Amino acid sequence: MEYYTVVGDSYEEAVRKAREMYGSSIRIHSRRDYTTGGGLFSRKRKRCEIVCYKGREERKEEKTGEKDISEFAKEAWTPDPSTLSPSERLDTEIYREKEENQEAVRLLDLNHITGKLRNDLLDNLPDNEAVPIALSSRLLSLIDFSYDKILHPRHFVVIIGPTGSGKTTTLAKAAYLFSQSGKSVGIITLDTYRTGAFEQMSAFGNALSIPVISAGAEDELLTAVERFSWKDMIFIDTMGLSPRDKELNLKLRGMLSLLDNDRTDYVLTVSASMKEEDIMDQYSSYASFSPSSLAVTKLDETETIGNVLSFSYSVGVPIVFFADGQKVPDDIKKASGEVLLDNLKGFGLDMKRSKAQLSFGR
Repeated sequence: MEYYTVVGDSYEEAVRKAREMYGSSIRIHSRRDYTTGGGLFSRKRKRCEIVCYKGREERKEEKTGEKDISEFAKEAWTPDPSTLSPSERLDTEIYREKEENQEAVRLLDLNHITGKLRNDLLDNLPDNEAVPIALSSRLLSLIDFSYDKILHPRHFVVIIGPTGSGKTTTLAKAAYLFSQSGKSVGIITLDTYRTGAFEQMSAFGNALSIPVISAGAEDELLTAVERFSWKDMIFIDTMGLSPRDKELNLKLRGMLSLLDNDRTDYVLTVSASMKEEDIMDQYSSYASFSPSSLAVTKLDETETIGNVLSFSYSVGVPIVFFADGQKVPDDIKKASGEVLLDNLKGFGLDMKRSKAQLSFGR
């Protein structure tokens, strides 16, 4: 017997489609009601999926009416399994699949993984292995890390992001990482507006043995770039932007336009403790700079990074660094699958929570 799957916005619409496509002798084998969407860019939408087969006789095609649908449904309707008691549940293939995915749905909910990433993780999830392992494997294949930017960094690395997102400390940590890997590094700070910004960066530079130059105007930036022309990498710290401060936005854009775009990477700092909506608003403020990668900060202030992973996947911007504290230069890690899984609940490693429990038990 050959089975057909038809999907509609309601049960009645799915039945009508089935009769139009396969004839009036069609019979329903099973039904599944579910909801799609509900991510960053889409609203929740109710859907109904029916699996049907053809009866033995094919009657002459007639226009389908509400009465026909009612009689047809009464004759062949299979209830939605989720509405039945355990003893009444139908042992259908569709329901077994739904049961098997409940653990995956629970893990994704636990980690606030939503939108396109959530849908792609659940799509045809294999049932021949443990759910955490299957999800971990698929997650690592979907999330993009900027390995190329770590191995082959560009000459200019511009750190952008709002005030309080950890730009300055992240820049100092990243600059030190590359200096320790054999790169000659210099730092230019454009933040001449925030009180103590240059002094803070200078203190980091002195402690890390990395030279720092302040540039508050275009000619000063050109001079600083010339002085550091022999360096392998030049990290550039920027001021926090407000969407309402158009003058400051134009000034920063004008200064950064002096850099060779083909030799420049823009790294956007994103706090892991922020809500998805706030992350998207922040990204919108800096989208005109075309961020080429993300530095996820403040991992120590949250228990899971599912919201950031969902955001990174939805906008197609890879992750290059994870920062998990205020200590410079220690609290930073290059993006990797191990760090990712370490900061998700129930995906197998849970090393962060294990270490905390061990410390508490001493």
